[in-house]
Amino acid sequence: MLPTVTSSPKRSFLPSKLVGKSFLPSSTFPWSTSPGKVNCVADGLSRRYAIETVEGTLLERIKEGLPHDPVAERIIEGAKEGRTREFWLEDELLYHRGNRLFVPRYGKLRKELIKECHDSKWAGHPGVDRTMALLSEKYYWPHMAEDVQAYVKTCLVCQQDKIEAKKPAGLLQPLPIPERPWESISMDFIIGLPKTDGLSSIMVVVDRFSKYATFIPASKVCPAVEAARLFLKHVVKYWGMPKTIISDRDTRFTGRFWTELFKLMGSSLNFSTAVHPQTDGQTERVNALLEIYLRHYVSANQRDWPKLLDVAQFSYNLQRSEATNQSPFEIVTGQQPLTPNTVVTKYEGPNPSAHNVAKEWHEQHDLARACLNKAGKRTKKWADRKRRDVNFEVGDLVLAKLANVLRHADVHKGLVRRYEGPFRVVKRVGTMAYKLELPPTIRAYPVIHVSLLKPYHQDTEDPDRGKSHRAPVGVAISYDKEIQDIQAERVIRRPGHRPRHEYFVLWKGQPECEGSWEHAEGLWQFKTRIDQFHARRVTRASPERVGENVTDHEPTTEVSP
Repeated sequence: MLPTVTSSPKRSFLPSKLVGKSFLPSSTFPWSTSPGKVNCVADGLSRRYAIETVEGTLLERIKEGLPHDPVAERIIEGAKEGRTREFWLEDELLYHRGNRLFVPRYGKLRKELIKECHDSKWAGHPGVDRTMALLSEKYYWPHMAEDVQAYVKTCLVCQQDKIEAKKPAGLLQPLPIPERPWESISMDFIIGLPKTDGLSSIMVVVDRFSKYATFIPASKVCPAVEAARLFLKHVVKYWGMPKTIISDRDTRFTGRFWTELFKLMGSSLNFSTAVHPQTDGQTERVNALLEIYLRHYVSANQRDWPKLLDVAQFSYNLQRSEATNQSPFEIVTGQQPLTPNTVVTKYEGPNPSAHNVAKEWHEQHDLARACLNKAGKRTKKWADRKRRDVNFEVGDLVLAKLANVLRHADVHKGLVRRYEGPFRVVKRVGTMAYKLELPPTIRAYPVIHVSLLKPYHQDTEDPDRGKSHRAPVGVAISYDKEIQDIQAERVIRRPGHRPRHEYFVLWKGQPECEGSWEHAEGLWQFKTRIDQFHARRVTRASPERVGENVTDHEPTTEVSP
């Protein structure tokens, strides 16, 4: 098959320039012409011409804008009169020191140049200083650094992908100190242990006053009924019911039976905020110490860990706490228990501690409470040195760090954007958390700790910069065609699967028979069209049925597996 040479009608080149004169005598070519816009595979000269056209257009816009900028007019007047050596005119263009071209304030000309030196792939979304360096190499205008700083600060991509080089937000808020032992406890689970006799997790209960810890072996799937039974058997039976329980948002504690049980018995569950384990820092620390202990004495197959819990609990409660300056045993029972070394010595003399236990009981509790208060102040003072006080108002727009919540398969966590949003603050929860207005596509608890939030900086001059043009994390679908109309929606439900939300779409330039059902997440590029569809459907007088098993009024379709 003979090749076909295609050229633009305005600039045609001889075939000898392309294939050589020696090739022409023995070959003939069918010759055809096509418009330049159709000539996709352009030669080097065509590309050169395109570059010159862009540069020419930019220079023409700068020339056109100079008379419209009062500052540029004053500088031009001074340059013509010879009153300044920092500026000069050349080819009706104004230049600054370093042969930098003066860019007037004309339309969006300055912002377009900043965008080119910041948003483009060759620039790579650099910071303020590097963007300024790229831009100031060839261009100049007054207050350029301020404009660059404002542009980079309001860049949505940078705000979502980059972490603030600042101290963590939110000052430490110590929990109130209990008045007596077992008045307030913290609770957590250590999971993922080797299964032994049906047990593969440890329920850790710590008294917040005495620091007395109880380690309870439990099954891998510990339902609310079993958790309540274990708590009653190992804690309530010996120490009574606590007034408050500090726990994370584990399903074991949020089950309806568990919550109702403790409400009936006079307990209130204080749940920690989403993805903020520091709220339950005491139990997290005990978990770490217990894991270290088990690591010391566990066998090679690690299946004897349940047998070590009793002696591990005895060992932990025997140690003196830095917060109270006493051991948990001393605060709870008034004395240290006998240990093997004390039994071997066979000491039979008077025991001052046991003799005065009743007399000094309240004094020890007062001393422990004072030590806890002192330790809490010392911890807060140390922690606040590395933190900063951040507050938001209702209605503020913020970005939330949800990477640990929105976990996606088949994506590298190092390449996932650090923040999502912007989201609007609905209300303040406690002192260090805020409830956000999350969209339905984000399945996360809406109460977020302040350390996971940062303020969103909006470009008031160009609000469209706040609209993301990137696909959501985990969505690999994008369309290179436009939607003509969205006619219906449906929800497909299958047992064991999440509901799948779809829209029936008609595409531009295609017949109606080519319409198709598309996944809602895949239509992230057409959010405006989807919003228009919902607004139109609300005002529609009567629903129109489209397709089979589809309804506009109740968009639910049951599909059997």
